[in-house]
Amino acid sequence: MNITRLTTCSDEEFRQIEALVSVLSSSCLAERATLDELLSQEGTHLFVARDEDGTIVGMTTLCCFTIPTGRHATIEDVSVLPECRGRGLGRQLVQAALDYLAVTGRHYRVGLTSRPSRVAANILYRSMGFKSKETNVYTMDI
Repeated sequence: MNITRLTTCSDEEFRQIEALVSVLSSSCLAERATLDELLSQEGTHLFVARDEDGTIVGMTTLCCFTIPTGRHATIEDVSVLPECRGRGLGRQLVQAALDYLAVTGRHYRVGLTSRPSRVAANILYRSMGFKSKETNVYTMDI
C-alpha cells in the first residue's frame, strides 16, 4: 500500500472517495465541489491509501489551524474500505498525517473523535498515543 497526500482529483478518484465517504456514514454524501475546495485550502490535507493497482482504498483528512491557545490540528474522516481492513491502513493514514505535522517543526495539539461503537478504531488511536478526553461534542448545521 502507498500513502500519499492528494492535491488534485480525477473523476475516477472522486468516485473512489465517494465510496469511502459512504463507509463513514450512510447519511453523508461526497460532493465534488466540496472536495475541490478541500484540496485548494492551505491548512487542509487529504491523505489517501492506494492499493497495488492505484485504487484509493482508504483516506483521512488533516485540518490545521491556529487559535489564541496555539496551533491545533484535527484528524477527520479516517475511512478504509471494509474489504481492506485489518492490514494496518488506518494506522498508516493517521501516521502519515502526524508525520506531515512533524516535518513542519512546529508544535501542534492534535485531536480526533471516534464513536464509541468503533471499537477497533478506538483501540488503534489509544495504541498510537492519543488520550481520551472527557468532553461533550456539540454540532450544528448552518
